[in-house]
Amino acid sequence: ESQEEVVSALQFSKNGEYLAAADCGGRIVLLEQLKKDFTDEDGLEQMNLDGDESPTVSGRNGRANGSPTTKEEGKADHPEGQSGPQVYYKHMMEFQSHEREFDYLKSMEIDERVNQIKFFQSASSSMNILCTNDKRIKLWSVSNRKAKNISNFNFRPNMNVRPKTTTESISASKTPKPRQKGLSVSTIVNNQILGGGKLKRPTMESIRVPCISNVQYVMNATCRRNYANGHLYHIHSIDINTDGETFISADDLHINLWNFEVMNESFNIVDMQPGNMDELTEVITSALFHPNHCNILAYSSSKGTIRLTDLRASALCDTSTKVFDVQRPQENHSFFSEIVANVTDIKFTPNGNEIIARDYLSVKQWDLRKESEPLCVYNVQDILTPKLVDLYENDCIFDKFECCMSHNGEYIASGSYSNTLRVFGTKTGSDELLEASMTPMNVHGASEPVKNRSPRFASLFGGKAVADVPKRKELDLNILNCYAKLRHMQWHPTHPLLSVARGNEIYMLSDVPGSSTPFG
Repeated sequence: ESQEEVVSALQFSKNGEYLAAADCGGRIVLLEQLKKDFTDEDGLEQMNLDGDESPTVSGRNGRANGSPTTKEEGKADHPEGQSGPQVYYKHMMEFQSHEREFDYLKSMEIDERVNQIKFFQSASSSMNILCTNDKRIKLWSVSNRKAKNISNFNFRPNMNVRPKTTTESISASKTPKPRQKGLSVSTIVNNQILGGGKLKRPTMESIRVPCISNVQYVMNATCRRNYANGHLYHIHSIDINTDGETFISADDLHINLWNFEVMNESFNIVDMQPGNMDELTEVITSALFHPNHCNILAYSSSKGTIRLTDLRASALCDTSTKVFDVQRPQENHSFFSEIVANVTDIKFTPNGNEIIARDYLSVKQWDLRKESEPLCVYNVQDILTPKLVDLYENDCIFDKFECCMSHNGEYIASGSYSNTLRVFGTKTGSDELLEASMTPMNVHGASEPVKNRSPRFASLFGGKAVADVPKRKELDLNILNCYAKLRHMQWHPTHPLLSVARGNEIYMLSDVPGSSTPFG
């Protein structure tokens, strides 16, 4: 796979009807959920034969088409014992969002890689997408436009006509070309002129009136706004406010507030840049708005701290309303303590009362009303603690993983190495290691759980006869692949469907009712 085709961002629309995927080449691919419901594979095969709607998301034994490749596992959530519809997505369109640029002031090249995508709801019927690379934020409008095909022109046989439009080229490629017989019209006319013949002058009856032969609807993406020159450092986060008029953008040291209608001016609301850069101790790693309150902003830092601030308090939000931080004992402090404590991603829970934060080894769940300690700590890859030296030498210890929570708040998911991810049950306490493949339960890079001693012979070893406690499946450190990482994933906003990016492919893992595991 090419590095430019690797997926760099994922985002569902608010209702889950669309899925946007961006890659390192600056392209954005839009996938649309199929309107039809298919309860079996026969209905899906019949749809493929019709040719009207070709899905890019396939079932267990299906094949996926489109760029990036999209695959699905399982079925949608429905009552046990009933057959419910599967969720399928098809390729809708793709367009080039960002191009490679060169910053002449800093003599550095700006990659076209898209760092983040957000869907924007507006009063118009078009779909709006806000996306950013390291330096430039763009607002795209995607809509259906009429493409008219005009025919019946008065062209002479040997006259050079205009080039074909996109619609005409598509129509011509689909229409089988008839086999030409005999000489062409231009050849006959030229032969008449060379032979001394005369051409007849056109009459009123022979003049043709151009007309519209057919009308086709074509998806078109238009760049409505271009927000540039707002940051000195690389932009890593954008988020849209619930007021529908403003959004934020964050780099390592600043968070700016933008208005959608103003492209050349932004307001700095968080400034962590010290007067002397030698005194710099932490940087901003992620920032987002509260899902219900337009005045609440949360952002995380490289020290593992999450700050909650109120935009109504002051123009420059230097003082935080609440600070969430884990107090680490000094006796356990090491060289890697601050590195692994770096919070790479934060998300508000669907109810807006909690925050989940991903650091290098775990996911922490915080209650907004309790700053002293997290509600729960989910160990994603604590098995890697003995290999931190090796991970530091190959720079993998600085990898940034995302975390996400399901729409009903029952599951938390986050990625790891060897193309694996962990799904935690917040209510059931389940802990499953899955692989981004067509068989997610069959994890190739994992070792089987070690079985506990049998309670029957526990007394021989001086222990008590206790019930056997099942151990979770862990990554096999002997075959660990640090370059096969799952960094980007998103839950569907209304269904138990998890979208996971693996290289240039997108896998969709769905809950299977009646199974003991969330994604069996």
